[in-house]
Amino acid sequence: MKKMLLKLLILLSIGTLNASLLISPVSIVASSSVVAATTAPNAENKPSGNGFAINLWFLGYWIWNGITTQPGDANFVQGSSGQIIKLTSTYKPKPWIGSNDNDVTGVQTRIYRNGGWSNLNEAKVDISKTTPSANISVDLGTALPSGTYYLQFAVKYSNNTTAYSQMIRVTIVPEPVSATDMDPKPDRPTLFWGESTGIHANLIPGESTANVTWTQPNNQYGSLAVTTGSSTQFLSTQDNNNSIVPLMKNPSGLKVIVPVTATNQDGSQVHKDASVTVGGLLPNEAIRGHSFSYTPESYQGIVFPEGSTQSYQWTVYDANYTKVSSTSGMVLNNKTFSWNSVTQPPVDDHFYLQLDIKVKTSAGDAVWRSNYAPLKVNDPQVRLIAVPNLRFAKFVNGAAVAPTVRDFLQPTGLTLSYFPLAGQTGKNTFDGNNSGFLAVQTQGPKWSLSVSASTFVHETNVALATTPTLTLGLPSSNVSVPANGTPVVLFTNQTGDLMYTFYNNTRLQIPKTGSILAGRYQSQLTWTLTQAP
Repeated sequence: MKKMLLKLLILLSIGTLNASLLISPVSIVASSSVVAATTAPNAENKPSGNGFAINLWFLGYWIWNGITTQPGDANFVQGSSGQIIKLTSTYKPKPWIGSNDNDVTGVQTRIYRNGGWSNLNEAKVDISKTTPSANISVDLGTALPSGTYYLQFAVKYSNNTTAYSQMIRVTIVPEPVSATDMDPKPDRPTLFWGESTGIHANLIPGESTANVTWTQPNNQYGSLAVTTGSSTQFLSTQDNNNSIVPLMKNPSGLKVIVPVTATNQDGSQVHKDASVTVGGLLPNEAIRGHSFSYTPESYQGIVFPEGSTQSYQWTVYDANYTKVSSTSGMVLNNKTFSWNSVTQPPVDDHFYLQLDIKVKTSAGDAVWRSNYAPLKVNDPQVRLIAVPNLRFAKFVNGAAVAPTVRDFLQPTGLTLSYFPLAGQTGKNTFDGNNSGFLAVQTQGPKWSLSVSASTFVHETNVALATTPTLTLGLPSSNVSVPANGTPVVLFTNQTGDLMYTFYNNTRLQIPKTGSILAGRYQSQLTWTLTQAP
C-alpha cells in the first residue's frame, strides 16, 4: 500500500473578505529591433544530395556519387595568396577500359558578381584522388577586389553526372581580421552510426580571416574528411561485423569531441570543441500493461542519398543485451516503434531498444545503426494531481459578504458557502488551485482518497473555540469532515481518473461561539491518496 500526502493551506475566511488578494505575475517581453541583412542570390543550380562512400571491406566500397564535404564560407585578405576553398567528393577509378564508374573528371567554379553568374576563370583546381575520396582544392587567385562574393562548384564524373555544391559566401577584406571567438556546430548534432554531417567553425567576428584547423577524433568513432578550412565533414564509423557494438552500448549515444583551432595572423589562437552525439536514440520510460510508442527526435534533418529507399528494423533486448524473442504486440518494421501492452522485463527493470536503418540505392546498400537505448518499465501508479484552496463566505441575495461577529452568536451557529477566489477561475495551478478543482490520475491500480481538516486558527495564532464541520459536495454524495484532524474517506476502491470541481453546495458549518475575532481563520487540509496493492 502506498500513501501520497499533499498538504496545503485552505483559506476559510470568516472575517473581512478583502483582507488579502492574490495577484497573478505579469510578464513583460521586450521586443528587439530588427536589423536588415544583405540578401544572397539563389544558387545557380540546386545543390545535389551528399555523396556517400562506405567501406564494405572485402566487397570494396559502396559509393553514391556526390560531395561528401561541402565547401564552407571563407574570408580572405585582398591580394594575399592562399585563397583556397576545399571540398571532398566521392571517387573510385575505372576498374577497366571503357567502364563507367566514379572517377572525378573536373571541377567548375561559378561566381556571382555584377548581378549574374559566370565562370571564375582565374581559379586553379587541384584534385588529389585516393579511393574512395577526391580531395579538391580551388585556389581563387589574388585578383578579387574587396567585397562579398557567392560561389558554387560543379564536380563532374566519368559517368556523365554532375554534383553541385552548396552556395558559399566569400568575403575579401583589405586587412586581416582576427578571430576573438568561435561557435563550432554540426549540421546534425545527433547521428546514427554510419551517417555523416558537416561541421562549421562559425568564427567570431564572421569576417575573420583566421586559419582554421580541425583535430581528428578517436578513429574508433569516425573520421574527418579534411582538417583545414572553416568547415569539415565528420563520418561516423560504419558497423562491420558488429565491430562497433561496444560503442553502441551508450544509453544516450556516444559524444564525440572534435577540437578546432583558429590561428590569427599575429599568432594568437582560439580553441573550441565541436561535439556530435552518435547513436540516435534516447532513454525512455513505459508503464507495464500500457501502450508505448517512440519516434526518435534524431530523424529531424536526416539526409538520405537521392533516389534511395529506406527500411526500418527495431530490435528489443533484455537488460543483458539478449534479444527478446517474444515480440507480440510490437511493431518493429516502422519508423515509429510501438508496443500495445508493455510487459515486465525478464531481467532488471528495463529493456533496450535498437534501430537499424537500411539505406538502399541502385549502387548498393548500407545500414545505419543506433545505440542501445534503455526502456525502463514502471509499475502502474496513481497520482493526486490537483487539490483546491477553499474559501467560504456568507451569501445574501446571491452575493458573498463577510459575516459579522453577531452572526456567530446565533443559537444554530452559522453556515458559510464555498466560492472561488475572484479573478482566479482557471485550472492552470493544480497544487492549491483557486478554482475548486480536485483531480486524481491513475495508470491502472485501484485507489482511495481521504481528507482531514485541522483546527481553525486565527491569523494572530488564536484557535477557534468551536469545531466547525466542513461538508464537501462530491459527485454522488455530501461528506462531512470535522475540523479536528480526523481523516474521513471520500472515495474508496476507485479504478478510473477523477476530475471534479467543487461548487457552492460545499459548506462550512460553525457552531455558536461567543469568542470570535475579526480577520481570517485558516485550517489545513491533508489529502491522502492510497494505492491498492
